[in-house]
Parts: sequence; C-alpha cells; structure tokens
Amino acid sequence: MFDSSHAWTVAVPSLVSLAAYALAWCLAVGWFASTRIRSNRSRPQTGPRGLTVLKTLCGADEELERNLRSFLAADHEPLQLVFGAADPFDPALLLVRRLAKECPRHEIAIVYGADPAVPNPKVALLEHLLRHARHDVILLSDSNARLRPGEIAQVLPLFDDPRVGMVYQPVVAVGERTVPAAVENLHYTEYAAFLTIGCRLIAGQHTVNAKGQWVRRQALDDVDGFDRVGACGADDYELSRQVAQAGWTIRVAEVPVRVIQRDWSWSSLTARNLRHAGLRWRICPWAYPLELLFNPIPWALPLLATGRRDLALLAAALIIAKVLMEVTAARLIRGVPLAARFVAVIPLKDLYIFGCWFVALFARTTVWRGRCYRFGDGGRIEPLDTPQPATAPLTIRRAA
Repeated sequence: MFDSSHAWTVAVPSLVSLAAYALAWCLAVGWFASTRIRSNRSRPQTGPRGLTVLKTLCGADEELERNLRSFLAADHEPLQLVFGAADPFDPALLLVRRLAKECPRHEIAIVYGADPAVPNPKVALLEHLLRHARHDVILLSDSNARLRPGEIAQVLPLFDDPRVGMVYQPVVAVGERTVPAAVENLHYTEYAAFLTIGCRLIAGQHTVNAKGQWVRRQALDDVDGFDRVGACGADDYELSRQVAQAGWTIRVAEVPVRVIQRDWSWSSLTARNLRHAGLRWRICPWAYPLELLFNPIPWALPLLATGRRDLALLAAALIIAKVLMEVTAARLIRGVPLAARFVAVIPLKDLYIFGCWFVALFARTTVWRGRCYRFGDGGRIEPLDTPQPATAPLTIRRAA
C-alpha cells in the first residue's frame, strides 16, 4: 500500500516542473507579443545592404518548391542566392535550375560537391558555398525554411550596429499532417522558440539554431569560417559560441523563422530526436538534466498511481494546464493554431521526449544523411564508414 503520510511529496516534482514551464511560458509569450507590436511600427530606413543566402539542399524535401520560391521572390536588393548539394544529380538541384529560369530577379549560384573529409555533411557543403558569397551579411538557411514577405527587412537592420556579428531567429515548425509530424513540430517550436527565448531571458544564454542564422562576413572570417566546426554535430551552436568568443555581439531577431514539416514517420522522428538529444547531452552535461524540469506531464503521472482521488485530480489539473499553455503558445508563437485532432498529441509528445531523453544517455552512434557517426566528447561526431571520393565543386552563375 502507498504510504499516505508521504503522498504530497510525490506531487512536488510535478508542481515544480509546471511552475518552471509556466515561467518560461510567460516570458516567451510576453516576448513574442511585444516583438509583434514593435514589428508593426515603422522602422528607420537604412541604406542598401547586400545579403547572401547559403541554401544547403539534400533531396526533395516536403514542399521544397514553395520554400525555394519564397526566397526567389524575396523583395530585397541586392540579394545573392547560393544553392548547393553534395550530389550533382540531387533532385533538389534540378528543381533549382528550373525555378531559376522562371525567377530571373536575383543573382543565383548553383554549386555541387562537398569534401568527405569533413565529418559534418552540412558544413562540408557550406564550405563550398561560402567561396561564392559576395555580400557582407550571410544567411545560413536549410531547405525546409520558408521566407515570409518583409522578413529580411526586419532582420537585416540589426547589422547596422557594427558590434553585431550574428543574429539568429527563434524557430517555429508548422504544417503537420501526421502524428509524428505534430510531435516534431510541437517539440521543435517548444525548444527552438519557446524555451530558446526563456533561456535567453532567464539565463542570458544564446541557443542558436541554423534555420535562421545570420552572420557578418567579417565575424565569420575572424573565426576561420567553418573550419573549426567541421567535426561538430551542433555546428550552429558552436559557430555562435566562437563568434561570441571573438568579441562580437549576438542578437535575437524579433521575427521567427518558419520551417515546414508535414508527413514525418516515427523512424525519422526518433532518429532526429536521439541525435539532437545525444549532442545536447555531450555538449552541456550539466544543463541536460534541466530539460526534465520543463516537462511536467511525465512527473504528474505517478500521482495517478497513489490511488488517492485528490492527487489524481491534481495530476489531471497539471496535465490540462500544460496542454492549455502549449496550445496557446502554439497559436501565439507559430501564428498558426494547432488542429483540434492534434491536441491529444501533446501528452504523447511529452512522454515520447521524456523517453528519448533517457535513451540518448546511452546512445553511442547516430545516422545522419545516410552516414553512420559515433558521438564524441563535446558534441563532436566521428564517421564510422569510409568516405566517398571528393567531388569537385561546380558553379553555375547567373547575374541579376
């Protein structure tokens, strides 16, 4: 039998967890609401500033064409778009070539080839793309990111401050059509937007994500470009850390970047979450346990096992409060409401992430873009398979 004298001590972890989550919720929702108000005000006009977008591609992602069109139709000048994939026959490059003919507005470079000696496959590609960048500010953008009208105009003026070396956007994920996609989108928004802002406001720490990572070319040159992050699994975070160590200021943009994720499977979801969790555990072991603090639903479930009606009601109240906060945050932060059929996914998502947290403690390897890697100290990754021969980069240029 359960000892009733200690019944309420079981409730302490869940109450503390909900309080921590509520604090992060208040800070994030307040921050996004205030930035939305400021974004509606007129901004001072600045002189023309060139922007180069480095767009890394790998396969025909979901809604890739619409994502690419959003950049090709960007209302900014001068703008250079550098698209690249490791494989010259990658279907994404074929699509880019077709769209480039239809959208002759901006300067476009199409590059293929990557150095297989660089463990991180995205960095191996970015090194080739960077050689063709012509402008002072560079945006690192993944294939599933979609640009919204006016987004460049809201972020680029932050570089008018000569001390700013990097700007990053909170990330929101939208477009879910399957349960695994809903789990991923809610989790991504929660971590890369919700808790990113909370971490910044509470602890003063930057947790940078490459979905919308803008960097000044001089700051990038000061840290030797991407040379130092080629063996890092979390290259975006490591690059931001090096830029800060070089004396540059890092800022958070007031406009989030959207990524589109629609039809995920459980296998792809698990592979990605275990890889990311494994990297976070190795990069910052002391902070990794704090992730459990912001996941109140798993802590509430033991209350149901006590057999006490009051604690069962408390558990139900905690779960409902967490779900309501996340539904509200999804609407306010993403700008897109969560479909009613996915509301019940929230407790499932929290239990799933809770389980992944523990599994990642023992994970030694991961698969990323078709290659197998071993986790190393400090978030480094070591390929376990034999790299393919290097492919010489090819560039196809077209001036605007």
